[in-house]
Amino acid sequence: MLRFDDVRLDPAALQAFRNDIPLDAPPQVVDVLAYLIAHRDRIVSRHELLERFWPRAGTGGDAALNTCIRRIRTLLEDDAEAPRYIQTRPRAGYRFIGALAGEDNAAGPPPPPSARAPARWPLAGGLLAVALGVGGALWAHAALSPPEHRIAIEPVQGLCEYVLFPKFNAGLRESLTARISHRLPAGYSVAADSREADLHARVSVRQTPRQTVVVLTLVDKRDGRLLWSGEFTGDTDMDDYVPLQRSLAERMAVGLTGALDKRS
Repeated sequence: MLRFDDVRLDPAALQAFRNDIPLDAPPQVVDVLAYLIAHRDRIVSRHELLERFWPRAGTGGDAALNTCIRRIRTLLEDDAEAPRYIQTRPRAGYRFIGALAGEDNAAGPPPPPSARAPARWPLAGGLLAVALGVGGALWAHAALSPPEHRIAIEPVQGLCEYVLFPKFNAGLRESLTARISHRLPAGYSVAADSREADLHARVSVRQTPRQTVVVLTLVDKRDGRLLWSGEFTGDTDMDDYVPLQRSLAERMAVGLTGALDKRS
């Protein structure tokens, strides 16, 4: 358990509390904060954080990291201009500068193992305690972490009586899936099998030689509720539809992930 000021952090359960009242903090935000605290004796580079928490995010990892740091500051009521907890080192990374309970200097190294556990445990007893601790941490994480949502990107539906580009809809779905999968907030993932998904993203296309209109809706499979919907338009290019396909997919991904980010 990590304590500083009126904040208590439980890295095993990935929960945060203020004055013992649970805070609305996504597990990944708590995880990143706990990592910064664990390495408070140095600056943690952006590259290190991206490699550890967003290894497959590609170019979307930078945006995810920025969002996460903003959420940590909001959680701690910290000010980037006059930080008490999270200090930004331009072009370098971040450092936790708060004072943990029982420490005079937050930047100092973590206490040695002897300060945290009895030094004379027999080997068997020590191994048993470690096993029980790991098991308890895994159980707590499974019990207290919010369930992960899996999103199915359904085949695109065309709403016109004729088809300008037979492959447009399939390519639009493919581009949308690729862009969404790299920038989903913590707790969300794309389902390979729609039967495993609890959320369904439905796309419909209306297309004329002059304009293409796409509507993206997010539906809760369990009760059929419409959670979010957005409309995206672009000029139809009869010679090359791929740039329009990519542009629409990018804007749709930004709209959907932004809506999910607000729900997290």
